[in-house]
Amino acid sequence: METIRDVMIRLGAEEFTGRAFECQYFGRMLEAGREGTAQILNVHGTGGIGKTTLLTRFSRLADNVGAGFVRMDMQDYMGSPDLFMQDLASRLDSDGQRPMGTVTAERIIEHLHNSTAGKRIVLALDQYEEAGSIDSWLRETFFPLLRSDLLIVIAGRYPLGGPWKLSSLWRRLIVNLPLTELQYEEARTYLRRQGITDESLIDRLWLISSGHPLSLSLLAVNTGSGQFRSSAKRETHAELLQYWLEEVPDETLRSLVYAASVPRSFDLEMLQRMMEAELPREVFERLIKLSFVGSSARGWQLHDLVRDAARQSFRERQPDTFALYLERLIAVLNERIRSKMEGGSSAAADIYELISHTGHPILRAHFRYNRSSANYWEPVTEQTLPEMEKYIERRKAAAKTARIVCSDPDSDEWFRYELTGQESLLRLTGWHPAELTAFGLDSFRLLRGPDGDVLGLAAMLSVRADTLPYLLRNPLSAPCFRLLTEAHDPQENETCKFIFAVDVMDPESRELRSDSVNLIMEHVLSGTLLIACPPALPFYRDSHISMGFEPLLGIECPYVYNGGVQAAAYRLDTRGNKLHAFLEKTASLRTENGSMKEHPHSARRKAEGSLISRLTPRELEVAERIASGSTNKEIAGSLFISEAAVKKHLNAMLQKTGLKNRTQIAAELLNSRTDL
Repeated sequence: METIRDVMIRLGAEEFTGRAFECQYFGRMLEAGREGTAQILNVHGTGGIGKTTLLTRFSRLADNVGAGFVRMDMQDYMGSPDLFMQDLASRLDSDGQRPMGTVTAERIIEHLHNSTAGKRIVLALDQYEEAGSIDSWLRETFFPLLRSDLLIVIAGRYPLGGPWKLSSLWRRLIVNLPLTELQYEEARTYLRRQGITDESLIDRLWLISSGHPLSLSLLAVNTGSGQFRSSAKRETHAELLQYWLEEVPDETLRSLVYAASVPRSFDLEMLQRMMEAELPREVFERLIKLSFVGSSARGWQLHDLVRDAARQSFRERQPDTFALYLERLIAVLNERIRSKMEGGSSAAADIYELISHTGHPILRAHFRYNRSSANYWEPVTEQTLPEMEKYIERRKAAAKTARIVCSDPDSDEWFRYELTGQESLLRLTGWHPAELTAFGLDSFRLLRGPDGDVLGLAAMLSVRADTLPYLLRNPLSAPCFRLLTEAHDPQENETCKFIFAVDVMDPESRELRSDSVNLIMEHVLSGTLLIACPPALPFYRDSHISMGFEPLLGIECPYVYNGGVQAAAYRLDTRGNKLHAFLEKTASLRTENGSMKEHPHSARRKAEGSLISRLTPRELEVAERIASGSTNKEIAGSLFISEAAVKKHLNAMLQKTGLKNRTQIAAELLNSRTDL
């Protein structure tokens, strides 16, 4: 008859989701048997990422192949080798072995070897961040005496560092296995097993949790009966925050965690200027060593969920202080951007940070989890040209329906798009690689992962004397270039580009979408006129508008993609002084009531501009859809707002501009675009 423990293990196994790579790797290490090389599998990740759950799965996998599995919880031993050995002895004795007498390391190891002769054994140490001084004893005394085919698994919040890294011998034995959040399909499977089957609710819980296992579990509980309550997110964030802050015992460090939740990336100087206080370097060092703080090319970052939870708590409990810190942060960023641009150095990192707090909600949603990606864009060469061709083949063969979900962290506004497999491939049509390679390989870039795999492709043709005839006859680009006479000047050279495609292998991947945004922003910040004709689908439309692209109206005979999807034309010009105008528009601050607070210079410029320039970014979105012929209902659906809100925006636009109806708004918008 099953025991309660047996039932719990079985239910846990049925509930277990994801971690396919980790389980396969562990399985291969078990299969290596006595011929295997001594290894230490280092499982690490922030609190609640599922380390203990994975160890339970490892235990079951070991049991399936007849291997022994001993798990030790390091928080039970208070750094004492004696307590560790006593517990290990009791676990070995509980398997029916005879008493061992006086417990010493040598006796423990001898008994371990004798009792496990002929079979694989796994020693798993959980919560290793609690090891304390026992760490050096294990490394210097206990582990070296173990049999070489014994598999050691060390799980903790931090990767093994310090003396482990300093020793080249230990480094050769350690296999790093960092745990990250569950992917969308894995999270979806988990939630369905919890009885949550509504797809829109699954999307919402995925957004809130970002695939973090503990967060998903708490949300599933707090949601209850498959119904999402508005308080579920708040309850989950509060519970998670308290769980993480157990690492942070003193108030000084906690206040620093809350301050660090305001920016996406931070450094010591930024925090000091936000808080207007000198921070001792040792306190800052303690902050960046917390398990939920990671380094990046732009400084340090709180784990996404920790930041969301701390930021929400900070904004609710101390709204005035939060607003003051945000105001000071924006001032620091603007000062850094201005100084770097005047000095001729790149201000991209600070502009990215600024964009994450300001600008368009969809762009903020794209930048929400935009960490410093390990992927990189590289130019195509003669040697890598075959890889580009293979990427296109693989991309077409692997095309599937893509569900793209993102949300704005400031407003909690969320966006959901769906592309069929055919629609996700449209950007690879309308042009042919051989046609563009005739003008040189500088039109192409490949997106590579850290292992060298090709994950994306970009095709952008510069406007030059030799490329202009092609752009004027290509059915995708020709309508734009007949309208944009300024782009016909070959003297513009590299400062004008037509974007044929920016494509990634998996459109659902947040990281790959961020890589695409980063590539576009790289060109924007270098001062370029970008022209694009993506498919007229909501995902492409909203993505371009969020990045600052403006619709090109009045184009005759627009291109029609395969399947009858029409092309839409956009442009974004940041050449010369227009880059400053773009940054001013992007740097609009969102106020608490959801309206936009403009940069002073931008506000003055708008007062001197056209009628359309008086509109807020949201009103401009409504105006653009009016100009494209959308009804109020269609506008409401595309912007995720009510029809009443659309009417409110329309009335506000008429009052601001003095125009009389929708037709005049569309005409004014068209005039303002063609005058640019």
